[in-house]
Amino acid sequence: MKSKGIWLLALIALVLTSCRTVEFYGQAVSGQMGVLAKRRPIEKVAAETDDEHLKERLALTKRLLAFAEQELKMPSGGSYELYADLGREHLVWVVYAAPELSLEPKDWWYPVVGRQDYRGYFREDQAREEAALLEKQRYETWVSEVDAFSTLGWFRDPVLNTFVDYEEVDFAELIFHELTHRKYYVRNNTAFNEGMAEAVAREGVKRWFRATGRPQLVKKYEDRQGRIRQAGDLVGKTIERLKEIYARDGCVFEKREAKERELAKLKRSLRRLRGEWGGGLTSWIDDPVNNARLNSFITYEAEVPRFAALIEECDGDFEVFWRRVKGMEH
Repeated sequence: MKSKGIWLLALIALVLTSCRTVEFYGQAVSGQMGVLAKRRPIEKVAAETDDEHLKERLALTKRLLAFAEQELKMPSGGSYELYADLGREHLVWVVYAAPELSLEPKDWWYPVVGRQDYRGYFREDQAREEAALLEKQRYETWVSEVDAFSTLGWFRDPVLNTFVDYEEVDFAELIFHELTHRKYYVRNNTAFNEGMAEAVAREGVKRWFRATGRPQLVKKYEDRQGRIRQAGDLVGKTIERLKEIYARDGCVFEKREAKERELAKLKRSLRRLRGEWGGGLTSWIDDPVNNARLNSFITYEAEVPRFAALIEECDGDFEVFWRRVKGMEH
């Protein structure tokens, strides 16, 4: 593991000599090194802290890792056996971008992982600066806070203060999601990777609650996923209509007007849905929605049904699932 990490840093250093985005790679290296420097074994942290919630979460992490290895066939390889307090609310801020009249996401190339549909910064001000520069190039942008990511096995990813206070359902979902990236990752295919991780994580959460004798939480979680699908269907239909609008012959002004009508219609539909639920969807209703934000939805949700169906086809056997995944066309 240590030699792999040194190799990765050497590769990044080579990129720095020729890439125009020197500042980006500089903050990426220093930011990641800052995370690694603050890691401590969870046993030591648990023994020294007076924070009972933190102790409980670290103990829960160990149980989740054992469950993921046994049930989901995803050994941790040392990830989440360490803890780090970063002293801030979020790990990174991620920038998404897309043209005004297209849902083709802007992507960026990175060493080792290939092309991805987003760009992450360890400081919010740098993410906002990147978004502002992209907007000057006539891109629409969306900046999202992210509390965890996987280094794909290059380093031992720690449990972080940025997500240790999550509710158990969200905590478990995050751990299973990030372990999926460590288990299997395809270069240059963001939607494949994120859709697979979401599907595995959601199945993992349901199995976790069943295995720990809490079927009522399985029902509650399935209800929550049903709501996500309801909202997702509305967003997905809007995306399809926008694709049709952008593909039409016609002037830019007409396309802009049609786009604004569709986005306004989406917000009205989401408000009605929030009324039925008695709450929720605040960010989608109150904050701007543009092509970049819609692409962030596509990134995480578009491939989920495909992988959920594959889990069923494999009768829930994750040994079979991982073999099938590795044989899929990417």
